[in-house]
Parts: sequence; structure tokens; C-alpha cells
Amino acid sequence: MRTKLGAALAATALAVGATVIMANPAGADPGGFLCMTRDATPVYATYSNGVFSDYLYTTDGGRGFRMHAASYDNEHYVWFYGHGADRPDRDGYVRGEHLAC
Repeated sequence: MRTKLGAALAATALAVGATVIMANPAGADPGGFLCMTRDATPVYATYSNGVFSDYLYTTDGGRGFRMHAASYDNEHYVWFYGHGADRPDRDGYVRGEHLAC
């Protein structure tokens, strides 16, 4: 009886631990607003006066993009600042037309 009770408690503890790990993935950034990329989205290190420069990487279409900031520039350009799902360690700027928020 003790063996069955111990095994049941161990299995329950393992299941609860796995649920907590799945609910809080390692490295996830809770801040910002989550958008989706519409297509292959280039991410740039800098943005100034409508010019994106210093290419960092490209996030595939249909992936998440965690936005930390967004702005309109002269009513012609929309930019978003944040990071793609595949590179949570590298924030950068993307063009607004690439994201669905």
C-alpha cells in the first residue's frame, strides 16, 4: 500500500511540475505586445528618418513578434521595435506592413 501511495504522489508531483514548465517557457519575454509576421520580416538594428539600416536577421512569416514600441514617422512610415520569436535576444526595428497586431 505504501509503495502504491508513494508512486501515485511521485507521478502527481511530476505532472504538476511539467505543467508549470509548459506554462512558463524559458526565455519568454512577458513585456510588450505580441504581433504576428505577415511574411518574411527583416529586422534592423537602427531606424532614422524613414531609413532602416544595419540588417540583423529575418523572421519567417507566421511567427510571433514581441513589440516593445511603435511609432508613425511623417505619416508615411510605421515602425515597430521588438524581437522575433526565433531571436528573443535581439531587439530591432521592422516595417509596420510586415506585422499584424
